[in-house]
Amino acid sequence: MSTDALNILLASTTASLALDLFTHPLDTIKTRIQSREYAQFLKTRTGTTIWKHPGIFRGLYQGIGSIIAASFPTAGAFFITYEYTQSNLQAMYQKLGFHESNSARVVSDLCAASVADLAACVVFAPADALKHNAQMIPSVQPDAPGRVAGKRLGGMAQKATRLAFKKFINPKQLWSGYPALVAHSLPVSAIQMPLYETFRHCIADYRFGARKEVSERLGDHGTKKDRLTMREAFTTAAVSAAVAGGIASVLTAPMDMVRTRIMLDAADTNVPQKQRITNTVQEILRTDGPRGLFRGCAINSFILAVGSGLYFGLYEGVKHWRNSDSMKENSMLD
Repeated sequence: MSTDALNILLASTTASLALDLFTHPLDTIKTRIQSREYAQFLKTRTGTTIWKHPGIFRGLYQGIGSIIAASFPTAGAFFITYEYTQSNLQAMYQKLGFHESNSARVVSDLCAASVADLAACVVFAPADALKHNAQMIPSVQPDAPGRVAGKRLGGMAQKATRLAFKKFINPKQLWSGYPALVAHSLPVSAIQMPLYETFRHCIADYRFGARKEVSERLGDHGTKKDRLTMREAFTTAAVSAAVAGGIASVLTAPMDMVRTRIMLDAADTNVPQKQRITNTVQEILRTDGPRGLFRGCAINSFILAVGSGLYFGLYEGVKHWRNSDSMKENSMLD
């Protein structure tokens, strides 16, 4: 494995694990808000709020096991595919004699994000199906005063994942939500990644424009004097990703709602995959109206904005640190 690929894997996995641990409780609440069970709770109790549901805050880390297990291969698949697709597109532009412009860079970012998402979703789909179903397993409160709360909660989280897995009689069902996952994730990445790269370059140009072409792609190349510091790389990436993620989450909120419902039905429905998205949209509109498609939008926007900022900030920071160490080793060898 090349040094660049190893750096990408280490950076993406570090960012992914930190993000999963930080945002999973919020994601659990979002899943429950978007589920049929909690929607029915609101209908049968006029005047109440979703926060009065007895299970809304219980077992917030249920399903975390499958996500942690998938974080390394998923993050690696996405970022390695993204970085190398970008570099290949840039090489193709040079061969064709195209000058690198803002429009060409946006197209490059869009294509790279789309290809990377398709690869990452193949790895992530089973974990996502298990996560959503585990988050809906009823959690009980400790009934024995001598039990340690932490152990009880940890045991319930693991038990919920096992119970969710038992729902899938055929392992192929774990991938039955792949089209819905792609239908949600692809637009998010297609919107977020070009915005992220654009904001990142604009911020870097504004703050550090005097440095050599913002050190040719924000510190990936250039001399030590020209490169951005690790803190600058983290801050620039985090702010850019948070703004881009917030915008992308609002624009794709309906598909996030549809994806949750389909993932919760992944082990139970016999409907062909091509019809699931259409049937789910029709069901939501019939039972909840157009507002139903935006259920959980606020919390999802917060998760994606904060999560994206943390994710890409750590990714760029760790990658910058790894690249700095590699350059130090090379200078010592020289």
